[in-house]
Amino acid sequence: MARTGANIYTAVCERSGDWWAVSVPRLPGVHTQARTLDEVSDVAREAIALMLDLDPQAIHVSVEPR
Repeated sequence: MARTGANIYTAVCERSGDWWAVSVPRLPGVHTQARTLDEVSDVAREAIALMLDLDPQAIHVSVEPR
């Protein structure tokens, strides 16, 4: 699957207690959380897909832990 710049998003995540708090700076209002860093990409992809009404498989997420 070819990826276009329009469907590539960065998920910024910061530790918050036992969870990772996740936000997508390019899409204000898209916030979610994940138990593990490995889950961040999937939960961010789902949140982005819901916000933009897109197929989650059409979205690529780059994870940026802080």
